[in-house]
Amino acid sequence: MTIELIPLSKLIACPRNVRRLGRNDGIEELAASIKAHGLLQNLQVRAGTGGKFEVVAGQRRLAALKLLAKAKDLPKSAEIPCHICEGEAATEISLAENIMRLPMHPADQYEAFKAVADQGKSSEEIAARFGCSAAIVKQRLKLATVSPKLIEAYRHDEIELEQLMALAISDDHAAQEKLWFELSQFDRYPRNIRRMLTQAHVDANDPRAQFVGIEAYVAAAGMCCATCSMTGTGAT
Repeated sequence: MTIELIPLSKLIACPRNVRRLGRNDGIEELAASIKAHGLLQNLQVRAGTGGKFEVVAGQRRLAALKLLAKAKDLPKSAEIPCHICEGEAATEISLAENIMRLPMHPADQYEAFKAVADQGKSSEEIAARFGCSAAIVKQRLKLATVSPKLIEAYRHDEIELEQLMALAISDDHAAQEKLWFELSQFDRYPRNIRRMLTQAHVDANDPRAQFVGIEAYVAAAGMCCATCSMTGTGAT
């Protein structure tokens, strides 16, 4: 293969691309990412007719580039780096790229997003730079409250993402770890995790605290929410 700079106006989609479903999904997000970071992966093309080049791998990138050109964020004559395929079957190249592509692990996304967030970027700004939704960014950043030990377990597929998000309801790493390792495998469903992490903390306005008083409740092994008074005021 050789690399050439080819004008965007001469690039067209290849009819032999193996991806049929989802080829138009997330094009706006991808365009935003390319606008922010540039084209990070070259297109794979082959010579077509009439001086055109067919994109055999990278049709979503091509669609995103054309969207940028339509919005006048990129000139139609912009030169795009492309690998020229000579002799290889277009279907085989397309299949190889789509099969070998691996999605980024959410834990890795969290670390990447957090590094940018620490620079003062908002969730919306991070989403635009990484080509995803602000909701995904906010969800991943919630993992900052989860114990590093449990994050590592997630990396090894020992915890599911929904379970990890349920654990994130508390920022007490010791409580998270204690609950996770004490729960049986069959009791580790997200709703149960959230319930058990929150039931130990009772607000001063909770009927149980109001009825017996904060001091009596704590003395009886109850745990008061960190934000309430521990002086016993508010007992009725």
